[in-house]
Amino acid sequence: RGLHAYDAKHIFASGSAGTVVQSRDGGDTWQVKIVEGAQELDFRDIHAIDPNNLVIMSSGTPARMYRSADGGKSWKQTFERTDKKYFLDAIAFWDEKNGLVMGDPVDGRVLLLRTTDGGHSWQELKNTPLLKTGEAGFAASGTNMVTVGENKVVIALGGAPAGDTPKTSRVLLSDDRGKNWRVAEVPMARSPSAGIFSLFFVDPQHGIALGGDYKNENETTSVIAVTGDGGETWSVPAGPGPSGFQSCAGSAPLTANIRGDAGSPFKDKMIVSVGPNGTDLSIDNGHSWHQVSKTGFHAIDFAPGSALGWACGSKGRVAAIGRDQ
Repeated sequence: RGLHAYDAKHIFASGSAGTVVQSRDGGDTWQVKIVEGAQELDFRDIHAIDPNNLVIMSSGTPARMYRSADGGKSWKQTFERTDKKYFLDAIAFWDEKNGLVMGDPVDGRVLLLRTTDGGHSWQELKNTPLLKTGEAGFAASGTNMVTVGENKVVIALGGAPAGDTPKTSRVLLSDDRGKNWRVAEVPMARSPSAGIFSLFFVDPQHGIALGGDYKNENETTSVIAVTGDGGETWSVPAGPGPSGFQSCAGSAPLTANIRGDAGSPFKDKMIVSVGPNGTDLSIDNGHSWHQVSKTGFHAIDFAPGSALGWACGSKGRVAAIGRDQ
């Protein structure tokens, strides 16, 4: 479920049984590493500060963070909590030193861990807004928290008490790296298994929220919302939505055989989203979608500035997007 395409050559993914996989030649060959002492852990997010300095996060108990300084040959544990209330969801960095890890609520607030030394150490922040009963994040692809620009962070939420299905979900926003927070409503229903699972921003103002109900993968309502003001307000796009529950999205320049809307400010970009029931494409900044493959994945990421992308899914699958064979 963890995936990071650092560039066109260096791709990193992580998953269950303490597994980290990587390619350093654009996907021609892959190396598989089981992190020592972590054979029982589920690494649901990975971040490459650079090709040698890597950070991974486990979801479940114990909650752990590891760091590598030699490209994944060896790993050092940098954080651990054995209390079952600690459940980590996502990693996001602004730069090579400063980043956050988020997790399920502890004492009624989103768990946030901050690093200012590139993941060597982590400190808990306890100033996030109080959450509603049952509200939490989903550790689906490591993208329910994203950094935007130099200082902004947006956190997506879902979940609700059993039997409750509120019509809206929420996002938490901070413009100063987590010092101060505000809340925005998103028109996507939530339940114990539904809400926002992923965020993606094409630029600091324009973004999408993706999700749905992971127990009802083919349901097409409440799976997407869009924003044009940095996440302050959200709306449901008028065009056809994705083909069902979605857990991640990425963006790339349009390829030669795909044409965008000439009237769109993003006429040169495409957005690709994935979920367990297939892969969907938008060429109008998320306002309309069509399914391009019925093969499902959990996460997707494109090399920066490139149409070369990668998706990862169940049973150890990694797939290339836009790669010449």
